[in-house]
Amino acid sequence: MLIGVLLAGMVSGITCGYLIRAGRTVIADGITTDRGKGITALGGGEIAAAGKTQGGGEAEDNSEGGRFQDEFALRAVKLMQEGRIQEALKEILNAPGQMERMEALLRLVKGLDAKGVEIALAEVRGMGRGMDQFMSTNLLMARYAEIDPEKALKFASEASGFERMMGTTSILRTWAAKDPKAAGEYLVSTVLDSGVDDWQMRRSAASVASEWVRQDPDAALKWAKGLPEEVRGDALNNVIQHFTAENPLKAAEIAMGLEGESQQRALRSIADQWSRTHPEAALEWASGLEGEARTEAMEETLENWAGSDPDAAISYLEKITDAGEKDRFVPDVAERWARRDAASAQAAAEWLSGQADGAGKDRATGSVVEAWMRSDPTAASTWLGEQPAGSAKDQGIVALLNDRQLREDPGTAVVWADSISDADQRSEQVQRSTRRWLSSDRDSAVEYIESSQSLNAEQKSELINLTPEQLAPRDDRRFRGRPF
Repeated sequence: MLIGVLLAGMVSGITCGYLIRAGRTVIADGITTDRGKGITALGGGEIAAAGKTQGGGEAEDNSEGGRFQDEFALRAVKLMQEGRIQEALKEILNAPGQMERMEALLRLVKGLDAKGVEIALAEVRGMGRGMDQFMSTNLLMARYAEIDPEKALKFASEASGFERMMGTTSILRTWAAKDPKAAGEYLVSTVLDSGVDDWQMRRSAASVASEWVRQDPDAALKWAKGLPEEVRGDALNNVIQHFTAENPLKAAEIAMGLEGESQQRALRSIADQWSRTHPEAALEWASGLEGEARTEAMEETLENWAGSDPDAAISYLEKITDAGEKDRFVPDVAERWARRDAASAQAAAEWLSGQADGAGKDRATGSVVEAWMRSDPTAASTWLGEQPAGSAKDQGIVALLNDRQLREDPGTAVVWADSISDADQRSEQVQRSTRRWLSSDRDSAVEYIESSQSLNAEQKSELINLTPEQLAPRDDRRFRGRPF
């Protein structure tokens, strides 16, 4: 149960599912005051009786952390009963320890009635945007759904932005855990025509499907397949994932009965999920598909295999006789291999050096250098400098220039940019690097620009005449939105 609580602040669906199970212990009868009207106090429940279970026995958690958690949970409940909702929430959300906050908040939320949820949400709405607000909103909306899902959805529909989006998804998933058919019908008849954005509709449909498929996979599949095209994909994907975990071949059979993008997405999902645990079996299945579906499924499988057993993945890849097909798989395999650690990045780079020239090798070189720069930038740049000139090395240099260290050292970046063999690409990268250089060391940058063989007269004049405002880094623009 505690794991479900921990994930509550991170994944809305898990939050809702946990509340459904834990919520069955809520005490319906309690003491209320005029000041706390609309709040169901837990007079006889597990929070009110410190250290006691509902059955009257001693609680098992007598640790220092457990006692501390009970203490601030009890203080918060007392404040709630007195109608001091803002103080109660602060008591919990200002306490140290993420696990303790989550557990205490869950125990508190389980005691609210509909009016209490609305009051608490009004306070949460004024919090700074972040994980605590995310967690609190999820739990409160899920609790509202336990009480009256249709009323809860109406309340969420009148909210704005973040609260409306998260609330709708949380409520529908909580409702679906109890009555998936009713939740699914409501979504189709009401939510899809309510004017919410496509992303929210897709998330809501996916949440209902996730709960429904656990209870009745066939009914969930039928419902998901009948959804409008704009929301069908995520819901179907969640259903397919459930079938894949139980029986990948059954999931594949279902996927083959789909059409268009739905089928392609389902097959990729099966390949991805299956290959994480049984890559060889997944690859045998994927290789039996046809056309683009075969290629995409094999890409997913080989990429995952390279992450868990790169030697086996490379051995398989080397046996592919179709040069074009092999060339397509090289980038994904090399990138995943290189992301493991510095030693893997070096091994992937050395393997790439021996591969035939082609678009796959070019892309892979850039990906490997990008990954290697994160783990050992000195080794990555040394290896790249030793490679023969050509399109593969050019892609590696571009990846190098995109690394933060080179962006902060434009004088060195210009030297690398000047070594790109493709004239157009060289000119583009030199201009990008010199723009940064002009911002940090104008005199040196101008001296380089005037003597550069990679820039024409027009480009030189344009760079030298740029104003400080025009030279301001484009990626330094402040993010104006909110993190959630």
